[in-house]
Amino acid sequence: MEHDSGPMPPNELAHEAVDAVRCALEEHARHPESVAELRSALHELAREARFLAMPPEELLLLLKRTWTSLPDVANAPDQLTQTRVLQSVVTMCIKEYFAA
Repeated sequence: MEHDSGPMPPNELAHEAVDAVRCALEEHARHPESVAELRSALHELAREARFLAMPPEELLLLLKRTWTSLPDVANAPDQLTQTRVLQSVVTMCIKEYFAA
């Protein structure tokens, strides 16, 4: 079966924006103190979500699914720390979504 690479459905975020967030989340999972790349990626993702009129809760669900799919997160010995890091990432995303 051939993959359809046609136009994206309406209200779907660009794969590039999601991939940039995934890469930034991978780095952030390993080094929670590094936030510049993540903040930039979340800014672009949130900007696109607002442009597409995506509700913030859908954006957060996407962000959480992406986070939990990361091998470093799934295999982390300290899940409490990972939960705290995710909470800070969600806060960053919300701030970026509602930024003026």
